Amino acid sequence: MVAWAKLFAHAYLNLKSERKARIKSPVIVLGINNMHDASAAIVMDGKVVAAAEEERFSRHKHHIGFPASAIRYCLDEAGITIKDLDAVALSWRPWVLKTRIFNALKSASFSKRAFKAKANRGMGQMGNEWYQLFTMRRLIERQFGKANFRLHYIDHHLCHAVSAFYVSPFEKAAALTVDGAGEEDTTVFWTCDGTEIKRLASIKIPHSLGQFYAAITGFLGFKVQSDEYKVMGMASYGKPTFVDFFRNEVFDFRKDGTFRVNTRFLDYHLARQGMFLKETIQLLGKNRLPDEEITNHHMDIAKSAQIVLEEVLIHLVNHLHRETRSDTLCLAGGVALNCVANGKLLDNMPFRQIFIQPAAGDAGTSMGAALHVYHRYTRKPRRYQMKDAYLGPSYSNQRCIDTLNEFNLSYKELTREELCSRIATFLSEGKLIFWFQGRMEWGPRALGNRSLLADPRRAEIRDMINLKVKQRELFRPFAPSVLEEKSYSYFGNPIPSPFMLFAFKVNPDRRKEIPAVTHVDGTARPQTVSKEANPLYWNLIKEFENRTGVPVLLNTSFNVQEPIVCSPKDAVACFLKTKVDYLVLNNLLIEQPSEAPL
Repeated sequence: MVAWAKLFAHAYLNLKSERKARIKSPVIVLGINNMHDASAAIVMDGKVVAAAEEERFSRHKHHIGFPASAIRYCLDEAGITIKDLDAVALSWRPWVLKTRIFNALKSASFSKRAFKAKANRGMGQMGNEWYQLFTMRRLIERQFGKANFRLHYIDHHLCHAVSAFYVSPFEKAAALTVDGAGEEDTTVFWTCDGTEIKRLASIKIPHSLGQFYAAITGFLGFKVQSDEYKVMGMASYGKPTFVDFFRNEVFDFRKDGTFRVNTRFLDYHLARQGMFLKETIQLLGKNRLPDEEITNHHMDIAKSAQIVLEEVLIHLVNHLHRETRSDTLCLAGGVALNCVANGKLLDNMPFRQIFIQPAAGDAGTSMGAALHVYHRYTRKPRRYQMKDAYLGPSYSNQRCIDTLNEFNLSYKELTREELCSRIATFLSEGKLIFWFQGRMEWGPRALGNRSLLADPRRAEIRDMINLKVKQRELFRPFAPSVLEEKSYSYFGNPIPSPFMLFAFKVNPDRRKEIPAVTHVDGTARPQTVSKEANPLYWNLIKEFENRTGVPVLLNTSFNVQEPIVCSPKDAVACFLKTKVDYLVLNNLLIEQPSEAPL
């Protein structure tokens, strides 16, 4: 206890000194998220010049902790050192603990196991990521040297809201942030105008849509706060057997547009440890273990959870529209990565337009924190709009060649025209291509710069990739990349989808044409590719269309049971573990060697 008292005393003095520090208009702001999906982003003169998740460098999925490599990349990309920073913005306020402590104590009244799980989780965070937050200046200066920046702690959900609205094309909008939990909020309603964001209302823990879905993820034998997308994919195979129970007994839909969750049925913190309350098991049966077979029963649970998540989201959005009467909506938080729910939202919401940035989960809060601090102190109008997700590192041809030489691999150097022509031909012949180009994507989706590409016309290629390359469950779908101007004829989507964040119905007359990217429920999660945003990738898809008549490619992430590759070394190492036919590094073409290179 003495050690913790000293920590809080240190934090208090640190914060007090920060408040007394000279306030100036910061021009260069570094944003940091050291919690789940740790990341860094840098804003210069109001523009996001670099952003990346730490997992891409550390090679640990959903990295938690100080994002040293991501910070280093951002500084290098901006061409500055730590001494050039005016401010560092953190996307969490670690001293806001009252609601968390109260809920942990309250859980003891109905489950000692639940109380213990919450207490252990809290103490673990206090000893790691929260401790880092309290001592962030010291940690930064130890890694990068002494500097004169001012440190800012920003509310987590505000960072989510800023990350969506400030980079959107809207001057005014309503915003909804929905995740597992911030400091104490799980859902917040906002109204946004220019650089002003006003909180309207919030829902606090333990009433969390994100934690409900995460707990179901754990019950189904997947990793909590990691594998929720698997539940989303599996849901299409199930029946809504449990939807009435979830709708009526687990959730309480309130007339004020909010909701409550019956946490005595399903506890998120227990689910993280693979433990479940007896009430849960009595209704849903025994929880699935990670290596056990996936049955129809499990798919029915996934389907029911997905439907209720969609209904709650629509309930929230309808209320927000009644309150704001806005035509435009910005969505952020981990729940905003559920592309099936986003597609249903488009079909059922009163808003005319919606925007979701590609790193809508916790990684995006580093960008939100940096933008918030920049505009708060400069009072300058917004000048940056996110039209693509390419904010990560790129690598020169020489760096790629050096890596290939290190692995003793031969290559052919091609012009851009030769490259697109040859790869389009390979794809039309059923070959698999690892495609590594330009700056790495920001967010969890591969969007044509760190991608595995294939022919969407071949139904059998889907199972081949799942089994032989990705080593993943057969129920998981693959996404299509489509020329933006041809998208409507295949998917009927009412809006462009450059970040692959919406599921749309595949037009019935096109489903047999692109079976490898059409899910069992007749939907797909397309990425619309514009010539402006990614001219090389657009040209490749166009060349494929010239050969096949189909302006679509199967696009999945360039990785195998690991984070998406970042560097040429990551790419080559991943390539050699698979039977993918060709690797492309910039304009270098590498054929899979018949024998492992020396």
